[in-house]
Amino acid sequence: MRLVLINLLFWVAAGGAWAWYHVAPPEPPVRYRLTPRPEIPGMRFTAEPVSEAAAEILATTNLVNGSFMSGTGSRITAFLGTWSADNSKELSVVSHTPDICWVGAGWTPVLAKHPDRIEIELDGVRLPFECRTFRAPGSLHEELTVWCTLVNGRVTGETGRFVMPVDRELRREERWALQGRRLAGSHFFDALKHRSAGRGDKQFVRFSTRLDGDWQRSLSELQSFGQQWLSLSSQTRNPVSGQPAQVP
Repeated sequence: MRLVLINLLFWVAAGGAWAWYHVAPPEPPVRYRLTPRPEIPGMRFTAEPVSEAAAEILATTNLVNGSFMSGTGSRITAFLGTWSADNSKELSVVSHTPDICWVGAGWTPVLAKHPDRIEIELDGVRLPFECRTFRAPGSLHEELTVWCTLVNGRVTGETGRFVMPVDRELRREERWALQGRRLAGSHFFDALKHRSAGRGDKQFVRFSTRLDGDWQRSLSELQSFGQQWLSLSSQTRNPVSGQPAQVP
């Protein structure tokens, strides 16, 4: 009898968890989609191919990756990846934020005065972006970067800056894994709150520039770049028909 009760509790819990995400989940009121503009006046784009190993991890060929150079010599690196609903389950966007990916490559998070989250106005909509500073391996070069993740047209939430553990006994790989679990937990609770199973289209955009000591000026350059590079389209749900309608 006890075994039957345990099995029953297990199936109720599993079924409840599945139903929470799949039985009439609430549709986001607005779905956003990012599209990169092919050219930016006064800037020259140089594409940088993604390695085969990275492309295999990313599980999509729908990528924009490279650097924009201005006439004054300033440089902004940019990345935008898009995953359709058919292959989005193959991607864990958690593992590709700079908090995880850059740190795993040896970059060091730097505590800076700028906010952990900013907003960039794209086509009249203020979209939240994460904001961090990292120092390059074995260098004094510091890079200010911003990024945003869309899952099913909705910006995924993050719980702020993730500072690497200072325990010197931990190897870099162990620190990286710890950060990955913390960030995964952040995304899990966000998905739980919004009853989002993480299916559907996904997009991840990130761009960065060298921090020259004046973070306000560098951040302003990134915000201006984002407005020039990215076009934002949206769809809203018709409350009567339930069908998406393009927002002009």
